[in-house]
Amino acid sequence: MSSTLGTGPAPEADPRPTRPVALIVVILIFAAVVSSFEATMMYTALPEIIEQFRSDPSDAGWVLTGFLLVGAASSAISGRLGDAFGRRNVLIVVLLASIIGSVISLAADSLGALIAGRSIQGLAGGLVPLCVGILRESVPRKSLPVAVATVAGAAMWGGAAGNIVAGNIVDAWGWHYVFVVAAVLAAVTAAGACLLPGAVSKARLGRVDWLGGVLFAPGIALALYGVHESSDWGWSSGKTLGLIAGGLMVLALWVAWELHVDEPLINVRFFLDRKLGLTLVATAFVSFGTLGVSGFVGQLIWQMPTDAPVGLGLSAGTAGNISFGIGLFGFLLSPLSGRISRGGRSYNALIVGTILSVAAALLSMLLLDSVAGFVVSQLVLTGATGFLLSSLPNLIVEGVPGSHTSEASGVYMVTQTAFSGVGTSIGTVLLAQHLVPGTSFTTRAGYNGLFVMVAVAAAVGLVVALLIRKGTRKEAGTQVPATAVVVDAA
Repeated sequence: MSSTLGTGPAPEADPRPTRPVALIVVILIFAAVVSSFEATMMYTALPEIIEQFRSDPSDAGWVLTGFLLVGAASSAISGRLGDAFGRRNVLIVVLLASIIGSVISLAADSLGALIAGRSIQGLAGGLVPLCVGILRESVPRKSLPVAVATVAGAAMWGGAAGNIVAGNIVDAWGWHYVFVVAAVLAAVTAAGACLLPGAVSKARLGRVDWLGGVLFAPGIALALYGVHESSDWGWSSGKTLGLIAGGLMVLALWVAWELHVDEPLINVRFFLDRKLGLTLVATAFVSFGTLGVSGFVGQLIWQMPTDAPVGLGLSAGTAGNISFGIGLFGFLLSPLSGRISRGGRSYNALIVGTILSVAAALLSMLLLDSVAGFVVSQLVLTGATGFLLSSLPNLIVEGVPGSHTSEASGVYMVTQTAFSGVGTSIGTVLLAQHLVPGTSFTTRAGYNGLFVMVAVAAAVGLVVALLIRKGTRKEAGTQVPATAVVVDAA
C-alpha cells in the first residue's frame, strides 16, 4: 500500500437511529430528487431559451454547463464541510443556496443572468454525497445498503421527472415557471431536513483548501469548450488544441496541488487506495459512456422526425412521458441492487450494471427503428443505470470510515460529474461530425459509432469492476488516507 495511507480508527459502532429510519430515508429521497431534478429540468427548456434570448446552442448550453461545473465543485466542498460541521447543517445551507439560484433565474432578463442563477443553483450537486454521509451515520448497518440504493435510485427518478415536469410547464407557462417548482421543492426539503438527526462524528476541518476545491473547474471548462468548438474550428486548429491543452495543464496543476497540501478539499489520494481507486476508475469509464451519453441521446432519437436517418418522430411530451415511465422502472430496481450489495458485495451489483451497460448500448444500436424496440433498449439502459448509481456509492461507503464518507463521496461525485461532461461533449461532437449534408440529422453510422464508444467504455468498466476486492473497510483493513483526522462528536 502507498505511503500516503495510514492507520484509521477502530471499526465504528453500529448506528442507533435517533429518528425513524423511514423518516430519514424519505427526507433524503426529497434531497436527492432536488439535485437530479435541477440537473435535468433545463434540457426541455433549452430551445425556448435559445429563441427568447436570440442565442445559439453553444452560448445557451452554458445554462447546463454552469450548473455542471459548480455541481462538481459543490460535491467535494459540501462533502468536506459536512464532515466538519455536520452533514444536516450543510445540507440545509446547500438547499437554501439552491433556492436563491432559482429566484435569480426566475427573475433573469438576460442569458448572462440566467447562467449566473443556474450556476448558483448548481450547488445542489453537493446534496447526494451529503445524503450518503447522513445515511452512514444514522442508519443501522444491516439496512444501509438498501437505504443508499433507494436514495440513489430516487436521484435517477428525479432526473426523469425533470424532463416530463419541465416539458409540460414550458408548454403551458414558459421556462421561468420551472424555477418556481424547483424553489418550492427545495424549500419543502429544507424544512424537512430540520428533522434529520444531528452529527454523530466530525472530522477536524483545519485550514480550508479553497484553491483545490475550485481549481479543477476552469480546467474542465477549458477542455470542454475546446472539444465543443472543434466542430467549427477543427481538431487541428491551434485554438482547439490550445484550449484542450490549457485545460489539461490546469487539471495537472490541480492534482499536483492537492497532493501537496496536507488537508486537500478534494482528496485525490483516495485514488491510491486499491478499492477506492478502482471504484473511482470504474466510475470514470461508466460515467464517460453510459451515464454521460444517455443524458441526451435518448431524447434525440425519440424526437427526431421519421424522415431523418435515425428518428422516431415523437413529440416532446410523449417522449417525456415514456422516459419518466422507464426511469420509474429503474428506481424500482434500485433496492434489488442494494440487496445484492449486502455483506460488502457491492462489486457484484457493479458487475451487473456494467454488463447491462454493454447490452444496452448494443441493443440501442440494433433497435433504433421502432418505438417498441427502442423502449426495450432503454429499459435495459435504465436497469444498468440503476445498478451503477446504487452500487458505486455503496462501494464508497464500504471503503472509508464513517467520519469521511461525505469526503470520499464528494470525490466520487466530482469524478462522475466531470466524466459525464466529457462523455457528453465527445458524444455530441461525434454526432455533429456525421451529419447528412445540408441538414441537422446525424447518419446511422454516427449513432452506431456513438453506441460502440459507450459499449467499449462499459466493457473497460467491467474489467475494472472485476479487480475490486469485496468487503467493507473493517473486513479489508483499516487503512485510510493519511489526511483523515477523526475526532469525537461534541
